[in-house]
This record gives sequence, structure tokens and C-alpha cells, in this order.
Amino acid sequence: MSIRSTAFRFCFIVIGSAIALFPVQAYAQDDVVPPPTPINSRSEGGRGSIAGRVVLPSGQPVSDRIKITLSDIRNPELTIYTDNNGGFGFANLPEAIYTLEISGDPKLYEVITQEVRLLRGMHARLVINLKEKNASANRKPGGGVVSATEADVNVPAPAKREYEKGVALVNEGKIQQAIDRFKQAIMIYPKYLVAHNDLGTQYLKLKSLSEAAEQFELAIEINPKAFNPQLNLGIALVEQKEYLSAMDHLRLAASIDSSSPAVHLYTGIASTAMDELEEAARELSTALSMGGTEYSLAHFYLAHVHMKKGERDEAAQELKAYLAQAPEGERAAQARRMLEQLK
Repeated sequence: MSIRSTAFRFCFIVIGSAIALFPVQAYAQDDVVPPPTPINSRSEGGRGSIAGRVVLPSGQPVSDRIKITLSDIRNPELTIYTDNNGGFGFANLPEAIYTLEISGDPKLYEVITQEVRLLRGMHARLVINLKEKNASANRKPGGGVVSATEADVNVPAPAKREYEKGVALVNEGKIQQAIDRFKQAIMIYPKYLVAHNDLGTQYLKLKSLSEAAEQFELAIEINPKAFNPQLNLGIALVEQKEYLSAMDHLRLAASIDSSSPAVHLYTGIASTAMDELEEAARELSTALSMGGTEYSLAHFYLAHVHMKKGERDEAAQELKAYLAQAPEGERAAQARRMLEQLK
């Protein structure tokens, strides 16, 4: 379940004095990120805002100030620092694509950057997890997330050896043999969270959805705040068309790491199926902004959103975009049939 990378990029353009900073404030670990300061769309020309907090990889609050740099290719960098609990904010932002760079202790953490499109009047709320160096996970849309980073110092050496053999077999494409190794690791150490997660991932690849969901649920029992199993269970439930239950886990995953394009992709897919069309369009567009062409599947579901709204031309444009980026994609044949029907 690839979908996690060592570097993330949150993007927005700096327009000199047009950008205002929110007074930052402390957020408790379990607080919801507060909404940005209200902006009058008429007086501010429909400008948007970005607010949020930076947390440790575990989800715990940071104790130091974190450097955040806002920039684009035409404007000088604007640098601010979070408060002592990771809070930050920018206001009065015009519609644009921005770049946000988050820099923690360079000895411990990767620099996090990502491009994000801020639409007119949008008020974005972010929770950004710092990423430990050399602790990245392998992420791919549609396949789940493997190698959850929640370390367990109590794992016995024999269980760890079985798990590592399983990971090597996954990299060789030997899925069934990898499953057997992960099962052995779990037999030795039943509370092995990453082994449950990665075993579930292999079942997900094989479309054994009930078995996959069972493993993700076991991982969540071990640690309800582990990002990967929450996301993966959401994906499995979407595949099973259990959209309401899927949304519960996808929203929990987003509260742990809102920088994951996969969270937004599958939230958008579930919202489309539930006819929550505004949320679907927002989430699918966010997945594309964050993940780029790797998340071209979002175009396919955006086409469904437009069709449900009766917007045939827009639907056709999204289908063409999907086929241009993924001509052999999993939904390519269906996309071509839909295009023929729209002609």
C-alpha cells in the first residue's frame, strides 16, 4: 500500500503583503484543527486561508517551533515558525497553487513539501506529521499502505526475521509466500502491528477483502492511532461498498495524516457513491493536487461526479484526462465506454 513518501509538498503562492498570518495558538493532541479566521469574501476578493498544526510522527504535539516556508517561483520566500505546539496559519491567500515547506530538526526529520491547489475562497485545515529520516513507507494508490512505521521494541527477533523475509518476498512479487511469512511472524508475536497491516495489504492485492479487513482491524486493536491500518481498512471497506463504515476510518486516518493523497482519493470515491457530490469533488481534486498523475484515478470519479450533476462536457473532459494519464489503467475500458455514451 504505497502512498507514503519521505517528502511531501503543500503548495501556495506568496503575493507579498497580500498574505496575512494568523495568530497561532496551542492545540491539544486530540483537538480538531480550528477553522481559520473568517474572511469576508466580498471585501477580500474571495481570498482563502490555510491553518493547521505540525505533529510528531506518532501524532503527539511537537515541543519546539517548526520552520514553515511559503513560496513560489516568482516571489521571495516567506518564513514563519509554529508556536510551541505546532500551530500555524496564513490568511488572505488568492486562488493559486502554493508551495509549503516544513522543516523540523534536520538530524531527525525529512523536509516535508507538497503542491496543493487553493481554490477561490477555500479555507484549508491541515494536520502535518513530521517524517523520521529513513522511516518512509511504500505507497501506491489502490494497493493500500505497507510497512507501517509504528515501531514496537518488544518484537522478538524470530518474529522480526519472519517479517523481514515476508517484505523481501513482497518486493519479489511472491505474494503467497509473503503471506505465509507474515502469518509466521504473527504466530510468534500476535501483537505485531506492522505484520498484521502488511498481511492485510497482500490480501487486499488478491481481492480477499474480508481477510484483509480482519487483519487491519486486528492492527487497529493494537494501536487505534496507527495511520496505515486506518487508511487500509477504509480502502477495503470502499472495495466492499460499505461506504458509511469506510468514511469513519478514512476520516480517522485523515485526522492522523491529512497529507496523504490516498486518504483524499478514497474519501472522494466513497462520497461519490453516497451522492455527497460537493465533498467528493473537493476530496478528489485534493488527491490530484497532492498526488499528481499517480492519482489519475481521481479523474475517473470526478467524471462520475459531473455526470450525476448533469455536466456532460465536464465529465468527458475528466474521462479524457484519465485516459491520457492512465491509458491502461484499471478503469480505462470503462472510461472509454462512458466517453462513447457521452458523444
